[in-house]
Amino acid sequence: MKLPVELLAQAEAAYPIGADDVTALRQRNAAASARELDGAVHFERRRAMLSATARESADLAFERYVGTNDLLPSNYLLSGYLHARSVGRVRYLDKTTRRAAYATGFMVTPELMLTNHHVFPVATAAEFAAFADDAAIEFGYEYDVLGRRQEPVAHALDPETFLHTYAALDLALVAVKPWDVSGQRRLSDQGYLVLDGTLGKAGAGDYATIVQHPDGREKQVALRNNEIVDNSLPDALIYQSDTAPGSSGAAVFNNEWQVIALHSAGVARKDAAGNYLDRDGQPIPVENGRVDESRVVWISNRGFRVSAIVGYLLSPASGIDRHPLIQTLRSPAYTNARPFTAASLPVLPAQELGLAAAAPVAAPNPAPAAVEIRIVVSAGQPVSVQTLADPATALPQAFETKREDEQDYSACLGYDDQFMGLRLALPAPSAALRKKLAMQGNAPNDYVLKYHHFSTIQHAVRRVPVLSALNVNGKQRYAELDNSTRKDRWLRDNRIDYAAQLDDAWYAKSGFDRGHLSRREDAEWGPTMEAAKTAADMTCSYANAVPQVPAFNRAVMGYHGQWGRLEQLLLEQGVEGEAGKSARICVYSGPLFLNSDPVYSSVQVALSNFKVVAWFDAGGALRATGFRLSQEKLVDGIDFEVLHFDKLFKLQQKPISWIESATDLVFPQALRDADTFDGASDGVDDAAIERLVALPRRTRR
Repeated sequence: MKLPVELLAQAEAAYPIGADDVTALRQRNAAASARELDGAVHFERRRAMLSATARESADLAFERYVGTNDLLPSNYLLSGYLHARSVGRVRYLDKTTRRAAYATGFMVTPELMLTNHHVFPVATAAEFAAFADDAAIEFGYEYDVLGRRQEPVAHALDPETFLHTYAALDLALVAVKPWDVSGQRRLSDQGYLVLDGTLGKAGAGDYATIVQHPDGREKQVALRNNEIVDNSLPDALIYQSDTAPGSSGAAVFNNEWQVIALHSAGVARKDAAGNYLDRDGQPIPVENGRVDESRVVWISNRGFRVSAIVGYLLSPASGIDRHPLIQTLRSPAYTNARPFTAASLPVLPAQELGLAAAAPVAAPNPAPAAVEIRIVVSAGQPVSVQTLADPATALPQAFETKREDEQDYSACLGYDDQFMGLRLALPAPSAALRKKLAMQGNAPNDYVLKYHHFSTIQHAVRRVPVLSALNVNGKQRYAELDNSTRKDRWLRDNRIDYAAQLDDAWYAKSGFDRGHLSRREDAEWGPTMEAAKTAADMTCSYANAVPQVPAFNRAVMGYHGQWGRLEQLLLEQGVEGEAGKSARICVYSGPLFLNSDPVYSSVQVALSNFKVVAWFDAGGALRATGFRLSQEKLVDGIDFEVLHFDKLFKLQQKPISWIESATDLVFPQALRDADTFDGASDGVDDAAIERLVALPRRTRR
């Protein structure tokens, strides 16, 4: 997100201190008592506030405030989780830049969300519509306790119902639709955070907690090094924090999970000439009065006090103090006091609390559900009993099965062997491998599953693909399609036996990610944006996925990993203006099966993959490179019945002939002729990638 220079100048004018001043303030805070720092009046306000709101002994909370006890009660974690559910990722299409924009926002009444004015620098609903398109707040965009990214619940913003912004406090208050975009989830499920306008919630030297979506990523919590260095300003708190781009609009909490401030922009690092500097000391260019937030280095951060925000909203100067939706702030029940707090918090489903759900009233004598368990016995270790299937998933599974049964693939043309302007046939399985493939039910001799832009071949025993072959067009991309439009819904392919594919139940308990072979980002192209999104959605097929541990899938296979960087560089090598040779590559991916592969839940899991990429170099010559990508050293968290590994994760360049022998696949001769492998070294790192892309085409010997 771009930050207005005016906002940064305002922050500096309000609090013109440098890094040395911040250090001095921290030293002062460490040496002085809470009473000395805050003064007698605020000291007593703080005592009264803790007495009314602490979810522990008020004496213990007060001891923490005065510095004689740094421990937090264990319910701090659960209370924080409940409060964080009201915080979401704000996303929209910025019409002025035609780019997706991200920030953080949080519910402050059952209907209203609070974020920054610089996120929505508008004054009316008409200006909002001209500035932002498809604006929404997404709740639950985060990882669960097992490290799985959750499906967010998106609610559209509703500026027609209510919108109010105020630049002086950098706030934007906007209504949110009561039902999510699917019409299935209520906004009330998220709860809201109370804006308590009384003083006494924060003291100098206290540590704040900030819940945020930095850079539009999954929800994160800044718990450490968030010292409130100064609370002397009437409308702002000054603190240090682990904030990041996209943290605009984040909620700042105290130890009792009261909102104490709305995170804004603070004092930024500058040089003598007044240029804003990044971490490398380089000037950040100012474009249209804004600077790139991702490059700013903060000397101190600023959050506008909740007391100042509430005081303004309830004053006649705001012009909205009598609005029915603002009157909620005047309610006696709108408070952080213990007897009333539960009204604002979401009600968690029983399974999230680890409790047994009550039996449905309509079915007093339900049939017992089958539960698969595994008993693991190891020498010298206690017996481990693990549940592998949860009866509570039966209904969602039935719904997904219906979707799978109805999925139509008739319009899918699959991998195009003429995509590069010359024929690159789909790699063919050997006769021995062919006997193990899953054949289509309506075409017993056909094992190729065609999707949009890619095709796969499924191994019926291993229950994962043997191969996924993909055409990538770097020209037909759409900036509007990003993480905010992504919705992964994994389905089995109804053209082959469901039993020959892994599914939700297998992955749910395994600790593995569903690792795309043909990546979503690579298939996301087409003549229209709708066609590109449809193609990308189809990559979420279990016939295009292999089990991959998160550290491997997210960092290496992901768009920002080493592989994504390599593909981008190769796309840029495309020969402009020459038919069939403009920003195009073909990517072939699959697992490397070994007889020694470890077993999880009756399935042998391959710990290495191969990739072969074909592209045209700057001179128009076809080139091809093969890789082995292994994840052996990353499977510590997977509970295999049998596990043997002794190698680190690495990306290795391999000759295509080696990949053929390891996979029982036969690649077209044109790719073997264009192989760049020279035998000098098979190790691949960032420097090797640069050399690989830059090298002239190898002369075959």
